Amino acid sequence: MEKAKQKILDAAIAAVNRAAEINLKAKPVKKGNQEIDAEITIEGYKKARYTAEVKRWTPQANFGALVNRIKQLPGKGMLVADYVNPVMGDRLKENGIQYIDTLGNAYIDEKPLYIFIKTTKRQANIEKNLTAKMQTQGRAFHATGLKVLFLFLTNEAMLNAPYREIANKAGVALGTIGWVINDLKQGGYLIEVVPKNRRLKRKKYLLDRWVEGYLEKLRPKLAVGAYRAENPRWWKKVGKNITNYGAKWGGEVAAQEMAGHLKPQDITVYLEAGDGTQLFKENQFRKDANGDIHVYRAFWHTEKKHEENFPYLVNPLLTYADLVGTGDVRNLEAAEKLLGEGLAEYIRED
Repeated sequence: MEKAKQKILDAAIAAVNRAAEINLKAKPVKKGNQEIDAEITIEGYKKARYTAEVKRWTPQANFGALVNRIKQLPGKGMLVADYVNPVMGDRLKENGIQYIDTLGNAYIDEKPLYIFIKTTKRQANIEKNLTAKMQTQGRAFHATGLKVLFLFLTNEAMLNAPYREIANKAGVALGTIGWVINDLKQGGYLIEVVPKNRRLKRKKYLLDRWVEGYLEKLRPKLAVGAYRAENPRWWKKVGKNITNYGAKWGGEVAAQEMAGHLKPQDITVYLEAGDGTQLFKENQFRKDANGDIHVYRAFWHTEKKHEENFPYLVNPLLTYADLVGTGDVRNLEAAEKLLGEGLAEYIRED
């Protein structure tokens, strides 16, 4: 485990042990095919055994991704973080996610033991400092780097293409490519067998990191707006003809089209061409901050393989991220099914 994560884990255990007067203990685990940071036990409670996910920071922007990650851990998952603010603590508790942090905040429900501690002490300064820490994280997971990473995840052969070609297809500056590849190497996500023979490793965990980064740092920059239509079933009428508007379906509609797992309630549209004026006008959209239609600009290079079967849908990786980003239980279940179907080829280890 990284030294920074180990420091968070040690501090969180010490803080909660003091605050709750219990004896949490942590030990390293053999990862195997899983990405597990540590195993946590509670002295005197034999059934209290958790697989821990240690996070430097837990912004609410990617709450759905966070919940999804913890629920995917084998056994009982637990979040260990720098700081879980009161609002986040309540949301985690509502979703059945147990957690501890370095200030002694905790939610542990292991009958007969029940602990729920939340504090606002020094909240403003803590959040400011932790947000600043995030800015120093690897640039591969900043907005520009995430575009490159999306290209690599959806077309791994591009790892070995000339840097200029990668930059053109990802739509980023040429200088971006070198530091993204270096960041991936340092993070253990990429190996170079021989010069110019690169492969992705730890693909499932890399996908999780991409989803978190996309929801927090890239997708907000792509937002066109939220809307509501006069006819709530307008999207059914449009169907595959969404491409006539220079757009594609994402989120729940895409998941329903690919696998039939959902009855869409929120509608996600990505604009590949134009500003959406025709789409908005013909389907009688009106601006509504609480609307069920979410429109974003596209950022990707067309992925031909996926387009052969679903030319009117975004790439499954993006659909997965949209579903996870809602934090909705039914969407998280659909995302899990998609992971084993539409995304299998993207996370398969060679």
